[in-house]
Amino acid sequence: MNEDNPAFDEFRAYWQLSEQMIATATKEEIAEAARILALQAAHYARKYGELQLPDLSALLSATSLDENTVGLLRDGTQALVGVLATVVEEETKGPMQ
Repeated sequence: MNEDNPAFDEFRAYWQLSEQMIATATKEEIAEAARILALQAAHYARKYGELQLPDLSALLSATSLDENTVGLLRDGTQALVGVLATVVEEETKGPMQ
């Protein structure tokens, strides 16, 4: 995989941002983000059917990546960052009045 690939650069930026967000998030915020992502996966499965998933843990430690894998990793880390940002924002707003 050519690391001069814009999708790879985006993935790397989202990954670094997600690492920073995880480091500062509370356990409750991370748990809430995990629940939301699990619900998104369940919603997708109910709407479109179960999909055979690749060995996702192996993707996180892969030493070479193809275009498809880079896109998947980028989209996944982008989703994580988005959900974490939403959860943290909701926590800072406090309870609904």
